[in-house]
Amino acid sequence: MSGPRAYSDPTPGPRALAAVLIACATLLGACSPTRVVGAGRTFQLALIEYRIVPDKVRAPAGPLTIEVHNYGRLTHNLQISQNGLANATTKPIAPGGTVQLDVTLAPGEYSLSSTILSDQALGAYGTLVITS
Repeated sequence: MSGPRAYSDPTPGPRALAAVLIACATLLGACSPTRVVGAGRTFQLALIEYRIVPDKVRAPAGPLTIEVHNYGRLTHNLQISQNGLANATTKPIAPGGTVQLDVTLAPGEYSLSSTILSDQALGAYGTLVITS
């Protein structure tokens, strides 16, 4: 005869949830279809350790609103640059934080990157194509 059974809570903890979110973002990022911005001229970007999701965005020229959320465990930021020159940069975004970046961009190809520490070198970058 065995003793009483220990109760174990089947609910996943915060680490399990974070792992699932990162795995989903990684899988979605691996597919990396181009996100096309519609008439509302607003889109969302997710920052995760060494990933920007989506990493390919196409939008019309003119004013854009980018809602940037940090799903990672480290602080990140978002910089939009063209030909090595920064056009716009968010302040550092703490884990779980969201900031809104309002920009007006002319047609061309821009880089999206997180420039804190070695984020960009480790894969936190993408492309924003602005069409006329």
